[in-house]
Amino acid sequence: MLTRTTTASRIAAGIAAIVMGVAALAGCTSHSDSVGEPSPEGERLAGSYEELLEQYLEQEENPFVIEVLTEAVETGSITQAQYDEAHRMYTDCMVNAGYEEEHTRLASGIIQLTPPDLETPEEIDAYMETGSECSDELAPIEALYGTQQGNPDLLANNDEVVVTCLKRSQLVDASYTTSDFRTDLEELFKNASYSPNDPAAQECFSAGGYAIGIEE
Repeated sequence: MLTRTTTASRIAAGIAAIVMGVAALAGCTSHSDSVGEPSPEGERLAGSYEELLEQYLEQEENPFVIEVLTEAVETGSITQAQYDEAHRMYTDCMVNAGYEEEHTRLASGIIQLTPPDLETPEEIDAYMETGSECSDELAPIEALYGTQQGNPDLLANNDEVVVTCLKRSQLVDASYTTSDFRTDLEELFKNASYSPNDPAAQECFSAGGYAIGIEE
């Protein structure tokens, strides 16, 4: 049974990096048995993408999302136009709340968000709360479109999604593990064998639900 979870934001003022789980604002491409516990490696989100769509559809109440997912079940995919419309709704809501985010479109079609300057825990909490309130349309569509574009194996573990993609893109060798990725992440990729700002790496991070920017 699919369970949507929200990951914590990692925003550190004064550090030349922003590492933020996209799931905090726009749904998560994976699930966990309980909040805070990642899914086991090798576990799948569903038997097929159509089955995953139906799982989301069963628990959805938003009319726009229901329309999009119903059509996607029939056609087998969410369109770029449908994803963009959901993102527009989210952006309009955030702008109306006073937040201007930077948007970067990746080659996959996913729009990567960079939050505004936030200096205090209270500002971060307020931003995250507003993002959650504004993401009714975007959250499930972001999750499913992201899976469609970057997680063809329907892997449930976010870090495994990233690592599999990095290997597929030949940015790391076959011995690279999720533990290696977590170490690179914690060290802000100072000792990584690839640049985190490589467009291919950015696609892999996005597929796993991460938005990562490192100043070089």
